[in-house]
Amino acid sequence: MAGLHLFYTNPNIKDDTELGKLKCIQLNLQHSRLATDNLTKIIEEENIDILCLQEPYEIRNKIAGMPRRLKIFTAGEGKHRAAIVVNNNQLDTILIKQLSDEDAVVLEIIFSDVKMIIASLYFDITRHIDSDLRKIEKIAQHAKGEGALIAIDSNCRSSSWHDIITNERGRILEEFLLSQQLYILNKESHQTTFWSTRGASNIDITVTNGRLLSTVTDWEISEQESCSDHSIIRYVIGKRTAPWLGKNNDEARYKVNKVG
Repeated sequence: MAGLHLFYTNPNIKDDTELGKLKCIQLNLQHSRLATDNLTKIIEEENIDILCLQEPYEIRNKIAGMPRRLKIFTAGEGKHRAAIVVNNNQLDTILIKQLSDEDAVVLEIIFSDVKMIIASLYFDITRHIDSDLRKIEKIAQHAKGEGALIAIDSNCRSSSWHDIITNERGRILEEFLLSQQLYILNKESHQTTFWSTRGASNIDITVTNGRLLSTVTDWEISEQESCSDHSIIRYVIGKRTAPWLGKNNDEARYKVNKVG
């Protein structure tokens, strides 16, 4: 895609962050202690670098159940429905307070001299979606010239992110993402991102701007037990691999050439 910028990494970085590979998880924890314990075990066993969480487990509006050595970011004094957890001391992290609140956490992350914006958002289904779209717009504006990734429990359904239906909220969101030149990373899967006794749907989405499009890879809905009503979503930031096909919500596909 013309004008696409690639995310370059420092080849001298060793161990789990060699070649700038950052392992990420996105998950709505359903405010569950059991889901939090399960996720903590995954973090320890797999050395996950960045976790974008929605509806974390809390006690008196403080995230609970996670080891103190982890960097845990929330904003606001009320009940938090968005958080980001960082498990990598090589990452310099700054909370962007003016863009963050109880339902939106936005971090500036610097790794190997590369700056990027990582955000975790929760869209309240009882709230008009316009207020959440304004948050995304401000994040995109702040990230001008830098890579940005936004992990969202959108409570929106759309065939653009492989749901079986498109509802009104989904139509509004997909049109907005197109207008902002933001790209949906979700891939078709036999798994869904959410399920309950009332049915299953794909309401959790991962969005990126063009700057990070070619370097967020291996996106998948994991079959691993989450102990939540949402599935674990996994992806990698900064892994340089074979050409990748990115998709935005106008159904167009763009081939990104490998950098030699």
